[in-house]
Amino acid sequence: MKKLEILAFGKLHFLFAERNWPIPMTYELEKPVTADQLREILDIPVEDVEVVFINRLLKPLSTMLKPGDRIAFVPPGVPSIHRFNLGFYEVK
Repeated sequence: MKKLEILAFGKLHFLFAERNWPIPMTYELEKPVTADQLREILDIPVEDVEVVFINRLLKPLSTMLKPGDRIAFVPPGVPSIHRFNLGFYEVK
């Protein structure tokens, strides 16, 4: 299986809805890509992604994705207590 499962939160949820993409969305992985390359492929603006979770763990956008991974893009603007609880204070 070469599929990824992609989730979107906050304003990205609305972007997915505008594009008639289901959440979660399944993506067929044709070649190895990083989370940031996947963001580019999906045409999600770079300024709309603050962090990415891969398999429920906060990871750099430079992380290489593997078949079966679950990816969640999170936009800027998540309230501070949630930022702390999710572990992405100061993540770049």
